[in-house]
Amino acid sequence: MNNEVSINIRNQINQSVMYSLLGRATKKMRGITAELNKDNLLTIKMFFDNNLSEEEEEEMQIANTEVVADFFNDFKDIYLDLLVVHKSIDIYDQKGNLGWFYLRKEY
Repeated sequence: MNNEVSINIRNQINQSVMYSLLGRATKKMRGITAELNKDNLLTIKMFFDNNLSEEEEEEMQIANTEVVADFFNDFKDIYLDLLVVHKSIDIYDQKGNLGWFYLRKEY
């Protein structure tokens, strides 16, 4: 995949993820990144500073379903990882090869 195609795919994924989170994002959210591997599997990782309520987790699954709908024919499969990492632990180095779509400033 050439660099221009890679940037275009990254931007499309970023736009889809951000749009799917409108009205769903939670203040617990610390970061969102994505990884696209050589087998054309896309993994979206969302980091939170605390456990999600059942409702919050359901909202994240709905957001993921919207992303899957946007890219149904483009990737072999799309996964969502909801990760709880306390805010005292730095997550910057856990970014996927598509970079950070969202990264909260920690105080």
